[in-house]
Amino acid sequence: MLFETPNGMIPRATRIVLLCCLLAVTSAHGQETPRKQVKLVHADAILFDKSIVDAQRLIGHVNLLYEGTTFLCDSAYLYANQDFDAFGYIRVNHPRGYSLTAGSMFFDKKTQTVLFRENVVMQDGEMTLESSQLTYDMRGETGRYTTGGKIVSRRNNNVLTSRRGTYSARDKVFYFRDEVVLTNPDYTVLCDTLHYRELTETAFFLGPTQITSEDTRIYCENGWYNTRKDISQFNEHARITSDKTVLTGDSIYYDGKAGLGEVFRRVTIRDTTSSFIVRGNYGRHIKATETSLVTEKALLIQVEGQDSLFMAADTLLLVPDSAGKQFIRAFHDVRVFREDLQGLADSLTYSESDSLLILFNQPVLWSQGNQITGDTIRIRTWKGTIDRMMVDGQPFIVSEAIAYDSTYTGQRRYNQIKGRHLVARFSDNQIRRVRVEGNGQLIYYPAEEKEGKASLIGHNKGECSDLDITISGNQIRRINLIREPDSVFTPIQMAVDITPELEGFRWIGHLRPRREDL
Repeated sequence: MLFETPNGMIPRATRIVLLCCLLAVTSAHGQETPRKQVKLVHADAILFDKSIVDAQRLIGHVNLLYEGTTFLCDSAYLYANQDFDAFGYIRVNHPRGYSLTAGSMFFDKKTQTVLFRENVVMQDGEMTLESSQLTYDMRGETGRYTTGGKIVSRRNNNVLTSRRGTYSARDKVFYFRDEVVLTNPDYTVLCDTLHYRELTETAFFLGPTQITSEDTRIYCENGWYNTRKDISQFNEHARITSDKTVLTGDSIYYDGKAGLGEVFRRVTIRDTTSSFIVRGNYGRHIKATETSLVTEKALLIQVEGQDSLFMAADTLLLVPDSAGKQFIRAFHDVRVFREDLQGLADSLTYSESDSLLILFNQPVLWSQGNQITGDTIRIRTWKGTIDRMMVDGQPFIVSEAIAYDSTYTGQRRYNQIKGRHLVARFSDNQIRRVRVEGNGQLIYYPAEEKEGKASLIGHNKGECSDLDITISGNQIRRINLIREPDSVFTPIQMAVDITPELEGFRWIGHLRPRREDL
């Protein structure tokens, strides 16, 4: 029986004391949560000499176990509070499957952190982390270094170095700061801050970032890059530079395998081999064909010396021709502006190789004081200046007769030329000579100088097969009616009742584009 001795019963007073002690011990064990313990699995020798260190000295093939994590080392100091220092060839194996090696370490049981020093290597699957010093939080399963580190991923041949970094073994996520460099056989990334998710092989950038490959350079200040799929999103001052093209915008989506870049908001596409700049709010560039498309307030600028050509449209398409020069197509609501030339059309093409600009579908051009219309207008330039213009399908040139009209009755007078086909030659970007072929018709108002003021002297209407007209100062100076001419001159005083307009006449100067309208 309980409380009996070989010699008989324990005295009553002693039994009461022992029973109280037993109840107290039983109660205490019933309320206590088992504590996490550092367990000594093996050591060749266990020594204790307080004069050397106030801890157990574990010598030879040391094996310590804490919460499923195994610590192997050559020797260790195990303190009374279960902190321990380890030395020699240190190997740490976590039950999740990752491991660490180092030359020395210190384990703080209270905070459950481990400080590794000397050639620290953390191995997690196909990922290897190397650093001279690493602090590891066992609760969060995160390692942190502040003295420089390197990450090597054998899965995709990525090598990443930085001054500071953190690795979450649980989530497979890296956080890097200061002098971050990510290298791959195909590209290099330089940035200030980078987050990398190993499971998706995606890098997230914060701060100024540069990505460089064999023929592409990318800059942004915020974004992400999936290294496995080679797709990315770049934000804040984003820029992609290839062999011939620079793309900038508020954000850029880039598919490296497809060679496709999409740019959103405040888009700029610049051809580095020519003088073209294209702007808009959405752009797309295909690297393989070097084709660019811009929509949403699309604007093309061609810089030519001190003058520039501005071309606005709903959509602009730039395609290189066989010579590597730009061939440009503009669609819908096309507006053209240059200091010496303005125009409207439904669609337009421009060939850089031929220096040929063609306007389609009810185009209108203004050159100085002249308004030109027709079914199709072609303009050829030479060294940045207009050389000649060809108009097919009901060509019509109109200019305002600005000389003083003594019979003025509130109606404006207009010089007019029309025919079947028209060729205008330019000098100093002004029309100097006009040749009309087929069904030539004209109305013009000759003028003469009187007392320093030009006055209209008559109304001249002529018809013939062909016309050859010389223009100076935006005024008709000479007319040559070729083949079957028929011309009638009426003094200005008698021209009040004469119809002042040819059939098809229209003056739409109020639609003339201005630079600020584009």
